[in-house]
Amino acid sequence: MTRTWLPWRRRTAQPSGLTCRELVELVTDYLDGALDAGERARFEAHLGACTHCTAYVEQFRLTIAVAGTVEPEALPPAAERALLDAFRDWKRQEGAG
Repeated sequence: MTRTWLPWRRRTAQPSGLTCRELVELVTDYLDGALDAGERARFEAHLGACTHCTAYVEQFRLTIAVAGTVEPEALPPAAERALLDAFRDWKRQEGAG
């Protein structure tokens, strides 16, 4: 069985002072260019020291690129419901944790 590394479970800070969990929470703001200069520098310093988070951010970029090519009308209703249910469950679990 292959173990998947989950960056949001890692709480150890890198030399940047940013933990993997904090990076995961900031990834969308980073990719949207919404971080201030200091936070962006900490984020990028963490990426420079953490190969796992670097891979995570690249996977996130790839997911955005692929998802951006799907027209909303092309998504079957059953798939849309499944995705919305999955996000609701995920948010519920986040709130309980």
